[in-house]
Amino acid sequence: MKWISSAAILMLVVVPAFGTEVGSEVVSGQLDPAAHAHAMHELNSTLLTLEAPDREALVAPLPVEEQTRLEKAPKDQGRLLVGSNIALGLKVNSASEGGFGQVLRRAEGDVWSAAVRSPGAIAVRLHLGDLDLPKGAELYAYNASGQAFGPYTGRGPLGDGSQWTHTLLGDEIRLQLHLPPRARGNAASAGASFTVKEIAHLGPNFFLAQTPEASAFCGFNQACTTNAACESIPSAIQPAADATAHLLFAVGSSSFICSGGLLNDTDTSTQVPLLLTANHCFSSGSSANSLEAYFQYTTPCGGACFNPYSASLPRTVGSTILSTSSSSDYTLVELAQQPPAGSVLLGWTATAVANSAGTNLFRISHPGGAPQAYSEHSVNTTAGTCGSWPRGPWIYSDDTLGATEGGSSGSVVLNSSGQVVGQLSGACGLSPETSCDGDDRTVDGALAAYYSSVEPFLDPGSGGPSGSCPAGYTEFNGTISAGNPDQVTNIFRDSGNFNGLLICSGADLDLYLDRMRSNGSYRSTVASSTSSGCNEVINYTNNRLRYYRWRVSAYSGSASFTLCVNKP
Repeated sequence: MKWISSAAILMLVVVPAFGTEVGSEVVSGQLDPAAHAHAMHELNSTLLTLEAPDREALVAPLPVEEQTRLEKAPKDQGRLLVGSNIALGLKVNSASEGGFGQVLRRAEGDVWSAAVRSPGAIAVRLHLGDLDLPKGAELYAYNASGQAFGPYTGRGPLGDGSQWTHTLLGDEIRLQLHLPPRARGNAASAGASFTVKEIAHLGPNFFLAQTPEASAFCGFNQACTTNAACESIPSAIQPAADATAHLLFAVGSSSFICSGGLLNDTDTSTQVPLLLTANHCFSSGSSANSLEAYFQYTTPCGGACFNPYSASLPRTVGSTILSTSSSSDYTLVELAQQPPAGSVLLGWTATAVANSAGTNLFRISHPGGAPQAYSEHSVNTTAGTCGSWPRGPWIYSDDTLGATEGGSSGSVVLNSSGQVVGQLSGACGLSPETSCDGDDRTVDGALAAYYSSVEPFLDPGSGGPSGSCPAGYTEFNGTISAGNPDQVTNIFRDSGNFNGLLICSGADLDLYLDRMRSNGSYRSTVASSTSSGCNEVINYTNNRLRYYRWRVSAYSGSASFTLCVNKP
């Protein structure tokens, strides 16, 4: 990937964290890829038999100017533009005839079905909003060629009513809502409702070619890009193949792809699915919610360069941002679902390497959206730097094997011990349009530079909760026990993005953001984080001035805690 940043950034004060590190760990998830593929085809067959016979697809054409934008999008810069999202705003609140979709009445529960088609799309996915499905209601997304995903239930993976479907190959996506018998006849009366907000029309860059060429990995890759399956990868680096993810996500009204990698933390009692990518890929909660992460996207040496979205590759949908910054260009998220069994949470080190000349670095990424590619690099401490990427917060290196391209952004880079030391920002040099001339430096954001901001997540037990808040956050400390009153902050009036982080250990605590009245009385809870553990994260947005408070509750046990908030 060749991409030169010209934006100004805030400088970090780098404090070396010598010896701070953790090893890799194999995920003991329950998703078996072969069983998943079989179950998908079985589900698809069942859904096709339950479609209402008079169902018709709503057609959502992509405007001509958007078609042109997708066709002319550069293929060698940063995050790779692959799609345009078309606004729909279709409200689904009834299973009766006459609205969007049709109903099939059954004694065991009605089935509502509908379809949306965007002519010319290579693949599509839907963004659902205001999702509020009662217990027993199940929503599925599928197509006519064997793919099916779901059920989507409740209020979505983050509990906020927002849900992106999985991506389906072809220009049509079908929805099917199964209602329990007590809800038969009318989804609204059962509390089942949602809005089909937009359809992602994925175009030419979404998949550029299907056969390799003699001069390149895939037909769209540059000649120096190498298939990971064709290389002798050192044993310490091989686990990265099971940690690397191909990422699809929405930013505004567009869809992009990048790369990323799973990270381990020091808490041996849990397997939190942390994923590291680049801030220039995405940095907002809405983009994180849209994230679809594909794993095990490989092809044999000399094999066909195939489309990941037509295969039954295991994938996750949805995530929550834990920490992100343009300084060192990183975004750390927690996936809403566990990655497939056999995935690896990579070890990492906070030891700085940016000024260690000749240090060998290694990477697996998805250049241009291709299957896994492999590259090796050597730290360069004498080359000139790009003005917005100072050495230290960024690592400069020379490519010694393979290369990166658009779509590789965010891929993790490892040292010779297989530990993550950063993630890809891009390249710095005179010819960003090519990856093979050797005149440019590959540039990675340095984990050592921003470690203090991600330490609460990578090393949740480090030094106790106090003093663990990221820069720019207000810190509250307290102690709470189950059965005792919740602890709350003072009421404040604010708007915009509300970010809260609860840090503790040894208990099950929950975090809430409450909407309050001006007289100080409670009105409603607008956001919550209630996982079965101690550390919780809330990201909430409301651009209208309102009164709020943060609230910490103990579900079980007792613990000292630190509450970090960007709006006290």
